[in-house]
Amino acid sequence: MKKAFTLLELVFVLVVIGILAAVVLPRTASDSAVEAALELQSSIRYTQHLAMQDDKFDANNNTWFRNRWQIRFNGSQYSIVSDNGATFAKDPANTSDELQNVDLAAKYDVSISLGGGCANETIISFDHYGRPIVGDLSNDTTAYVNGQLLNSTCTITVSSGGQTPVVLELMRETGYIRML
Repeated sequence: MKKAFTLLELVFVLVVIGILAAVVLPRTASDSAVEAALELQSSIRYTQHLAMQDDKFDANNNTWFRNRWQIRFNGSQYSIVSDNGATFAKDPANTSDELQNVDLAAKYDVSISLGGGCANETIISFDHYGRPIVGDLSNDTTAYVNGQLLNSTCTITVSSGGQTPVVLELMRETGYIRML
């Protein structure tokens, strides 16, 4: 006696596989705003990490604070720099690449806007405690200018087409960043 599948059994198996595929595939669709927000969140944490590990204090340099690690935004692009804009951070995934002009619009088709405590700012720096500082440090004459330490939660909104915008919140004092 031959052992084989009947046509009915084969059709039944194909229907079950089709149902499973219909259930699983919609869950694998990517959300470009979430992906871009995760990358940006990681980059902000990396900037804070660099600032805490690489304290720029130098008693022989009156303007040492201008060399703090910072993330600079230019539209949907960002760069992680220090040394008054002369040194770019290395990409931890590929140390031969610098984190300079990383374009989230080209990669994920998103736009970025800053609000809350960092509205109208394009630069977020971190001190050696990991506290966020907003604004350009290149012309400052003291390490802490009044009002430059982030005094209210900074919101960074990542938007993409018809998708729900993703909001990142950067907390004052701690520099903790979370995704809403």
